Amino acid sequence: MARIGLIGFGYLGSFVYEQMTTRPELGLDVAFVYNRSAERLKGVSPEHVLDDLHSFAEREPDLVVELAHPDISREHGGAFLSRADYMPLSLTCLADADLERSLLDTAGRSGTRLCVPHGAVIGLDALSEGREMWDEVSITMKKPPRSIDFSDCENYCAEDIEEETVLYDGPTRGVCALFPRNVNSHAATAMAGVGFERTRSVLVAAPALDVSVIELSARGQGVEIDIRRANPMQGVSGVLTLLSSLASIGRSSNTRDPLFIC
Repeated sequence: MARIGLIGFGYLGSFVYEQMTTRPELGLDVAFVYNRSAERLKGVSPEHVLDDLHSFAEREPDLVVELAHPDISREHGGAFLSRADYMPLSLTCLADADLERSLLDTAGRSGTRLCVPHGAVIGLDALSEGREMWDEVSITMKKPPRSIDFSDCENYCAEDIEEETVLYDGPTRGVCALFPRNVNSHAATAMAGVGFERTRSVLVAAPALDVSVIELSARGQGVEIDIRRANPMQGVSGVLTLLSSLASIGRSSNTRDPLFIC
C-alpha cells in the first residue's frame, strides 16, 4: 500500500482522510496528517498525527499531498521532493517560475516526482496530448462572489458585487497571484497545455450562480475543444474536487516522470 502524508485537514483533507481510512480497496495507507491548527485533528487517530512538519521523513511517506495553502510548497516543497513524491493541490504556487523550476530540479536529482492533480478539469489529457499544436487555450471560471477569496486582491470585495463582474482577463500567471485559493484549475490547465503565459484566464464573479462553472477551450491546426462543467460549491472548492483529488492520489503510482499530470 502506498503511504500518503496529508497536509491540511479542511474540506478536502478531511474527506481524503476519511476515504483512505474506510476504504482499504483504495490501496492507500496514511503515513501522517499535519494541520497548522492541531485542534482540528481531534477526529484523527493519534498514530497518524504529525506535530512537526519538519519531521515528515520519519514517517516514510511515498507521497506527500498538500491540501492547505500555496505557502507549504514554497517553504517545504523542496524538502518533500528530496525524500518522496509531492502533490500540491494549491497549484497556483507553480505560477512562480523559479519555484516550479526549483521543484522540478529537485525531483530530477532525487528520482522523485512533482505530481500535478487535474483539479476536476475535464479534458486535460487531450490538452496535454495536443500541447504542440494549440494556437490558443483559454479557461473561463464563473463563481458566486461568496465562493471567491478576495484576500490577495484589493480591487474587489464580495459584498460589493451585485452583478456579473469580470475580475480578471489575461495570462494565467497573473490570476494565480491575485486569487491563489480559487484558480488551481487554471494552473492545472496551463501546466497541461501551453504554459502560464500563453494560457488565457478569465475569472468572473456571478451573484446569480450557486455553482462554479468552468469553460475550457483550445484551438489549433483545425482542432477545436470546447468543454463546460458546472460544479456545486463548498467554500472555495467544488464538490467534484473531492472526487478528483482522491482519484489523482490513487493514480500517482502509475509513472516515474519528474512532472506527472494526474
